[in-house]
Amino acid sequence: MRVRGGMTDWLLPLLLIVQPLLWAVWALSRRKPLGGPGLAVGVGVNGALTLGIALNLLAEGGRVLLLPGLAGDLGIGLRLDGVGALFVILTWLIASCCVMQVHWYFRDQPLLRKRVWHLVLPLWSGMNLIWLANDFLLIYLGMEVVAFCVVGLIALNGQAQPLRSAMRYLQAVLLGTLALLLGAGVLVVGHGTLAVTVADQSHEPGPYLAVASALITAGLTYRAALFPLHTWLPPAHGSSYAPLSALLSALVTKASFYILARYWLANETLFASELLGGMVGVMASAAILWGGWMAWRQVKLKMLVAYSSVNQVGYFFLMFPLIAAATPEVAETARNGAMLQVISHALAKAALFMAAGNLVMGIASERIDGLAGVSRFLPISLLSFGLAGVSIMGLPPSGGFLAKWTLLQASLGTGQWWWALVIVTGGFLSAAYIFRVYRQTYLEGPGEHDFHYGSLWLEVAPMLLAFLAVGLGLVAGMPLALLDVEVAP
Repeated sequence: MRVRGGMTDWLLPLLLIVQPLLWAVWALSRRKPLGGPGLAVGVGVNGALTLGIALNLLAEGGRVLLLPGLAGDLGIGLRLDGVGALFVILTWLIASCCVMQVHWYFRDQPLLRKRVWHLVLPLWSGMNLIWLANDFLLIYLGMEVVAFCVVGLIALNGQAQPLRSAMRYLQAVLLGTLALLLGAGVLVVGHGTLAVTVADQSHEPGPYLAVASALITAGLTYRAALFPLHTWLPPAHGSSYAPLSALLSALVTKASFYILARYWLANETLFASELLGGMVGVMASAAILWGGWMAWRQVKLKMLVAYSSVNQVGYFFLMFPLIAAATPEVAETARNGAMLQVISHALAKAALFMAAGNLVMGIASERIDGLAGVSRFLPISLLSFGLAGVSIMGLPPSGGFLAKWTLLQASLGTGQWWWALVIVTGGFLSAAYIFRVYRQTYLEGPGEHDFHYGSLWLEVAPMLLAFLAVGLGLVAGMPLALLDVEVAP
């Protein structure tokens, strides 16, 4: 393993983590909310840092930066590899669009617009820390920062329903974090490390590694809202403002899967447990089917999109039963399919929530049956919703299609055809709830329509993200190339 700790090596990743925090401090010191120029500068600086890390990794390969002394012995530090850089880039794309959407969404509410930056920007820092952390201590710190910000974002308007949803989210976070910390403690006792990669893992997992893995898996599946541990997610995402729901659904729920995937992929002895992989696969299948069914039944547009998240999260976790019973080549295919699904879902779900927020604002109602006739008045938002839905359904040439096709190949390659059946059925369910929304928009209501028109700038971010989700299938080689940048042994 290449371990380097010079100041030059630490500079870019530390700036990437700290820069949104500095941005938040600047916003706090101002009497007025941040305006468009300040947001553009912050987005540009973070984008330059992100691009610098990605180019550096492609040129020099991955590396680990450990803190000196005892902290280094415990594996505490940063891990710069391709998958971390890929998620940093994804965070920059989505968070930048959400930042600009928030600016225009709250343009007539300066108090909320000023308050929201103190939550959104630290959340951005916390996400980057999670993507780059080499150990469970820094991961825990990043997750706590994110959790604190999410609770504030859900309860931003102070109304009763969002407050209840925020408390349910906080309960899930506390229980999931407790299990994660207990698992990390077992790792320290049994292996003397907090690193995600256990260096001295034996050919067969010992009792310490088995207990730690069970606790970490349980905690992270709860925080990822995998069925049947998902009940906190739809109210949390459905109760918050649409641009904030986009940020939470697109990025925050991915963090738990990301950590768990890194842990399983880095510790190959865990793959011996096909039973554990099969259990996760059953939960993932139930999430795909139940989430799709519940999304189809919703009467409120944002709740439909929220239950769609439950449905789509299941596809990520199909990676675990596939890699548990696969050859190295098929396991790599399963990994690529799951990561492509995460990326395409993040882009499409952010676009869905933003477009849904524009539609809800336009009709002044959250009900799906209130969308009658909206196609004549808000065609751009409806187009953004439909393009994002193409990726959610898994239609070509979208990233969602390529991701599901790759997972299908891995499923058939391992001889586990039943997962392929779940993937196909889930696609039909996704099509059912997306087309249900579209069908309603082309109906005409009984009376005169009273639509409210927002700023045209509100249409830009969802359209951009929707086009990225659809076009991902055409340029998938770029993110897959980053996935291959690993830390040299």
